[in-house]
Amino acid sequence: MVSALDNTRMVSAQYALKNLRSSDDGSQDAQSSSAASILSSYGLDSSSASLLSNQALSGLLDTLSAKGDTSGEANATGDSADVTSASFMSMLKKQLQDAAAAEGESGKAHDMLAALEAGTLTISDPTQGVSIAAWDVDNPDEAHTDSKTGKAIDVSGWSDFLDAHLERGADGTFVKKNGSHVDQTNDSNAYFGLIGSNYYYLSWPQAAAA
Repeated sequence: MVSALDNTRMVSAQYALKNLRSSDDGSQDAQSSSAASILSSYGLDSSSASLLSNQALSGLLDTLSAKGDTSGEANATGDSADVTSASFMSMLKKQLQDAAAAEGESGKAHDMLAALEAGTLTISDPTQGVSIAAWDVDNPDEAHTDSKTGKAIDVSGWSDFLDAHLERGADGTFVKKNGSHVDQTNDSNAYFGLIGSNYYYLSWPQAAAA
């Protein structure tokens, strides 16, 4: 059964998507605002809006809107990249480096990049049923690593996966702690967003208390 909150969230996101699709020739501020509205409607991190393309956001909304259609959820991200490959890890590091440079001296991208280099960043894709520990392709010890074997996880749509891992507040948005979402299953920091042209769930250990 669709709750009143779900229905309100859906209508809000649909209006935001309409504005997003009609703003291709509009200002960058208008596009960013529409993108943030879509993400916020589903409890996702609106600070990720600047990293998402209009096409990717449209696919995400269609994915989350397809109630009961798990095949639609799996396919809405487009052709899946091989998350277990060195080429994916190279793309991931480049994207995190670019995002960290845009952040300045500190921020979430810096934290994820540090976790990648430390070998503590985990990437999950429930639509493909795989999770893997990321590795730094620039590490000399990984120079000849073309791919690694991932861990099999349950295949599911993003809505079910995110609800299982992240806590929602009374307003329907995912709860943050110290600026990041927290994975309920292992108390790690978490991020859901676009890597390349597909969506992935990234998690890494929380910093130790000083």
